[in-house]
Amino acid sequence: MYQVYIDKPSYFEPDMAGEFKDLESAEKFAQKQKSEDPDITYTIEETNGCVNSYGEQITTVVKRG
Repeated sequence: MYQVYIDKPSYFEPDMAGEFKDLESAEKFAQKQKSEDPDITYTIEETNGCVNSYGEQITTVVKRG
């Protein structure tokens, strides 16, 4: 599962914009958002469903833009 987070200069922390089953769909979505608003940055993270001792999902950053 891939999660796309969008960060704008006015945001306190990035917002999750969507979850996707494959990386290609996540990249297309993130690049579309970036083309609509060049001030944003995005992060695509991969999750495997595991959580740490605090109950937070364990993620790996795949791409930033």
